[in-house]
Amino acid sequence: MLKARLALFIYQLLTLVAAPLGMLYLIYKKRRDPPYGKRKWELLGFMPVRFRGCVWFHTVSVGEVIAARPVISAFAKRHPWLNIVVTTTTTTGAAQACKIPGVTQLYAPLDSPAVLYRFFNAVKPRYLFIMETELWPNLLHKAALQRTQVTIFNARMPERTCRKYERHLSLVKPLIADKLHYVICQTDDDKARFARIGVPAERIFAVNSLKYDLSPDEDKFARGRALRANLPGECRLGALSLHEGEEEPLLRAYCALLPTFPSLRLIVVPRHLSLVPRLKDMCTKLHLPYACRSQLPTELTPLPAEQNCILIGDSLGEMEWYLGLCDVVFMGGSLCDVGGHNPLEPAYFSLPSITGPYYYNFAEQFEALIDKGGSFLCPSAERLAPLITRLLQTPNALSQAGLRALEVQQAGRGALERTLTLLEQSLERPPKP
Repeated sequence: MLKARLALFIYQLLTLVAAPLGMLYLIYKKRRDPPYGKRKWELLGFMPVRFRGCVWFHTVSVGEVIAARPVISAFAKRHPWLNIVVTTTTTTGAAQACKIPGVTQLYAPLDSPAVLYRFFNAVKPRYLFIMETELWPNLLHKAALQRTQVTIFNARMPERTCRKYERHLSLVKPLIADKLHYVICQTDDDKARFARIGVPAERIFAVNSLKYDLSPDEDKFARGRALRANLPGECRLGALSLHEGEEEPLLRAYCALLPTFPSLRLIVVPRHLSLVPRLKDMCTKLHLPYACRSQLPTELTPLPAEQNCILIGDSLGEMEWYLGLCDVVFMGGSLCDVGGHNPLEPAYFSLPSITGPYYYNFAEQFEALIDKGGSFLCPSAERLAPLITRLLQTPNALSQAGLRALEVQQAGRGALERTLTLLEQSLERPPKP
């Protein structure tokens, strides 16, 4: 216990000094994306609201907000008398959180003692519901001091993370595990790993992933599907949530496919808008014509008719529209060590997906899809073109794979209601004295 207290004290000193630098770093990092603007001071705990008490949902980026939105929306409808705060760490996530009715969106305070003091003093959270695995020592310590009950929902813990925690169990148990009241996990494996780091078994529940219960905008998908006929070509390949470093191998694979499939069309949607200039430069370098979504005034504007013209998705909040244009999608963040992105979004619309070797953020979902034939593993960038060639040359391969993907997505539903039930049970259980 003394060792844990000393480690926390050192960490508090370091983060006390580092918080302003952290704010500057985030502002610099977001300079090409929608900026924090005047709200940057929220990162340091200067909040524009004051509450006598609230329920605090903490998410991170746009993916976590979208996955948590059904839970937060349903919770807000069931408890309209409560002040509900939703925090995010990214500007794109904030834009999605602002769409949830009945909540107040704020930027998450940095994990620094002075910052958290100002935040807790402003909104006075009584219950903190953390999406997935945002476990910060100062935050958990401050919540314990303020008797704020902490629950993690949609929680996951990869095996390699668990092993790292186990090597420092004398620190992890008092600083993290002992501060958690409920842990609502995605899988039984996650449940076992949280038990291994010291969370009591009676506080851990496995309910499956909320990402199976997604509710995307079907109207946007339908509008994209309607425009699909305006894209000449036999197949439309999507590359969604692409990260820096993936643009070159993806575009080179597309060039390798064109001699065999001269009418193949490509839709590229980067994860961050800062990648758009690199995509344009690479298209120019490879002599590939391109058009940007921002050049199309509406969702119903006809797409460029030029054969092999790549559509670059430089807009926010239109993922369903882009999915409507595709027949098969490559999920980004998997050729580089990011961990992949949610394959259940295309699966919801009966679209098969392709992933690179780095898909550990969605290992359970991808493995279920791959086992059923609704997704395909590409072990390296060099294998991308041969894999797509095989799929396109097999009659009905994409449509059959899309139906299998939908079956997996539908079979996994149900976590939403179970999560809501457990969150409401935690409200009935008073915070620790």
